[in-house]
Amino acid sequence: MGEFRHRAGCAPGHGGAARNAAAVRRAAGRCAAARSHGAGLPETAARALFPGRVAGPHALHDRKRRLSSQNLSREELVGLRLASHRLVSPFSTRRIEQAVQWSGAVQAQEYTHARWAIGSRFAPAASATDTSIEQAVAKRKVIRTWALRGTLHLVAAADVRWLLALAAPALLTRTAASYRDAKLDAAAFRKILPAVRQCLEGGQQLTRAALFEELARRRIDTGGHRGGLILYRAAQTGLICLGLPSGKQATYTLLDEWLPQPAEAPEPSREDGLKRLAQRYFTSHGPATLADFTWWSGLAAGEAKAALEMALPGLSEALHAGSTVWWSARTPVPSASPISTPMVHLLAGFDEYLLGYTDRTPIIDKAQAGKVMTPNGLFRPALLVDGRVAGTWQAETREGALVLSVAPFAPALLSRKAGAALQEAAQRHAAFNGLALGEIRNGIAPK
Repeated sequence: MGEFRHRAGCAPGHGGAARNAAAVRRAAGRCAAARSHGAGLPETAARALFPGRVAGPHALHDRKRRLSSQNLSREELVGLRLASHRLVSPFSTRRIEQAVQWSGAVQAQEYTHARWAIGSRFAPAASATDTSIEQAVAKRKVIRTWALRGTLHLVAAADVRWLLALAAPALLTRTAASYRDAKLDAAAFRKILPAVRQCLEGGQQLTRAALFEELARRRIDTGGHRGGLILYRAAQTGLICLGLPSGKQATYTLLDEWLPQPAEAPEPSREDGLKRLAQRYFTSHGPATLADFTWWSGLAAGEAKAALEMALPGLSEALHAGSTVWWSARTPVPSASPISTPMVHLLAGFDEYLLGYTDRTPIIDKAQAGKVMTPNGLFRPALLVDGRVAGTWQAETREGALVLSVAPFAPALLSRKAGAALQEAAQRHAAFNGLALGEIRNGIAPK
């Protein structure tokens, strides 16, 4: 690997398997050696080696020109992403909201999978369970609402308002045509949003059908796509969020009643919010590109670029496959594990490890991508071996025990040692759901 740069000291991130750890450790050593010799360099050379230490802030296009010879291999990128996503070095705390906050936001239209996506980032000793995550939602430490990209996410309570404010302008611009087609203009919402408030006042938590029935009594048309667009706008403006599920159905409630805003906790400025979101993304998802962050955040391209530029002082950077990638300069180098020990993870459906990028080829081969990511936008639960997608899985409960069915893309992907690691991963998933592990079955990967 060529040397890579970072803005806040030479402490690059790490991977999980020993080959990832060793590669990153070698790069760290070269970075430290270069730093030790940098003091005697001419200013022009020092500026090229250590941007931010000799010169002031640099625009992104200037930095890209100086990175042409610094490359991060796929193995190194995968190792760093495993670390950033806390799939290695998982959380030892029991604070569910901390894991959610680390990720920036966790996609959550599939609520069951979203809970496992959070739980899988905790060490077994932390005892994060499906029940403890539901309790965090019930205690309003974590909020479920339409946040980034207009998609349902789980968001830490402390972040929900500034995230909504940050995401709303670009989202409302992108959906303007849909609102026009549904005849939902500003004048219509001056009537509709107060009616939604009236329906939910007093701590009401109503299902979609019950809320639409109440709106109909107030002569608000929710037919066709109008009902969904009304809920979407009400959430984007911070009027509503999701409450506790009613059976398998979501409920809606007033955000200000569900989560009263403390008077002593002012929201960050838009500029501070942009910087904070970029820091969260590249810390929890890096190495990643500007295009990845722009898509994930849903921000306008100019704002996403400005956000990254503000976050640069805490980021490392390198080239991967011809594109500049960034990640947190504070990601620690792990202790080495035996090379013969494979890593197996059971990724949730819509897991950020796979979902949170525009280019997913470092994680999954193009030939296999359709078996995990469907044409209609679904992300199946993925079987991860040494940081790359090696198949799919699903779980069901039979006679009080969890039965796991795995479908590797090729039988050789699950060696005997990988099978032992799979057993351990399956035990973790069963414990998360409060179940004993029944059996592990080999299935056929979907076509």
